[in-house]
Amino acid sequence: MTSYASYTRNTRELLKQIAHKRRYRQVLDLVTSPLPTDRVLDYGCADGHLFSFLVGKFERRNLVGYDPNPKLLSEAEPSVLAGAQLTADIDSLLETQPSSFTLVYCMEVCEHLTDRSLDELLQNITSLASSHARIIIGVPIETGLSGFLKSIYRTAHGGRQSASIAQAFRSLFSMKVERELTDVEWYGAHTGFSHIRLREILKHKGFCISKTLHLPFPALRSVLNNEIYFVCQRGGRT
Repeated sequence: MTSYASYTRNTRELLKQIAHKRRYRQVLDLVTSPLPTDRVLDYGCADGHLFSFLVGKFERRNLVGYDPNPKLLSEAEPSVLAGAQLTADIDSLLETQPSSFTLVYCMEVCEHLTDRSLDELLQNITSLASSHARIIIGVPIETGLSGFLKSIYRTAHGGRQSASIAQAFRSLFSMKVERELTDVEWYGAHTGFSHIRLREILKHKGFCISKTLHLPFPALRSVLNNEIYFVCQRGGRT
C-alpha cells in the first residue's frame, strides 16, 4: 500500500524528492520557526513529518497535528506519535482548544479545496489561533513560468494531474484551468490552482499578510519556484 512519504519526500522521482525533503527544513529555517513559548498546530499535517524536526524540543501538549484522514496519521513515525498529539477530530479540537495556538502551519492543503471547504478551513484556523498568532499558509505555484514547466513535466510523465500542453500554456498566462473534483469538496490535482486568487481570499477573510516567501529559491520569487508561503495574522487587511 502506498504511503504518504513514498510519493512525497521518499519518491523515486529526484525533482519531487528534493522539493519535498527540503521544504520542511526550509519552512522552519526561512519562513517561521517556533519560539520556545509557542503552542504549534499543523493543520492538515498528513503523517506529521514536520514535527520530526520539533519533538524533544517542546512539550508534547504544545505540538498538535490535525488531519481528517486517520490513515495518514497512522503513518507517523513512532517518535512523532510519542512527542506530539495527532488527531482527526476537528470538532473536539475546536471545542477544547479555541484560541490556543500561537503558531499555525497549513501547508499543501488549500490548493486541494473548493471555495466552500477553504472557507471552513479558514474559519477553523481563525477559531484555533490566538489573537496574535502567526499563521503560515503554504501552497504550490501553478501559474506563470513555474506552472508552465510543472505542466510540461507532468505531461511528459503520462499526463498526470490531467496535465496537457494546452493547460501548460493556460498556466503560463495565468488563464483559468477547469478543475475536476476527485472527492467531496476536494481537487486531487494541483493543476488550475491559483495562489494569486488565494491571496485575495485571505485578504477578504481578514487575514493580514505580513510577509510572503517563495521556496526553494527565495531570491527568484515566483519565477522559478515550487511554493509560496503567506505569513499571516488574524484581523486587519492588507
